[in-house]
Amino acid sequence: MGSSVDLSYLERLFKGDRTRIHAWIRIYLEEAPAQFQRLTDAVARNDAEALAHGAHELRPQAHYLGTPRMLELLVAVSEMARTGDASTCRADVAELVALGEGVDAELREVLAA
Repeated sequence: MGSSVDLSYLERLFKGDRTRIHAWIRIYLEEAPAQFQRLTDAVARNDAEALAHGAHELRPQAHYLGTPRMLELLVAVSEMARTGDASTCRADVAELVALGEGVDAELREVLAA
């Protein structure tokens, strides 16, 4: 599997400042696991409102990280959750969590390099 992350947006945003890019990545790595867990919990509780809100909150990070599949899934989950049945999002949330774990690993490699 190829890279899921394209950091060119962050590079433009921070004008190539590696210190700032790495600081943003570290913040993402600290906060993202809890955000993905909230998505999983919302599906388990069939809490469509919490699921739509959680997916919406993750969208900017997916954009900044250049992860189009993650962004696509977050948009889909937000829209499906707004129908009022979070359980219809179970497969997409599972894919999001798996994708998030891969992104996490890639970002840790970026920081280690």
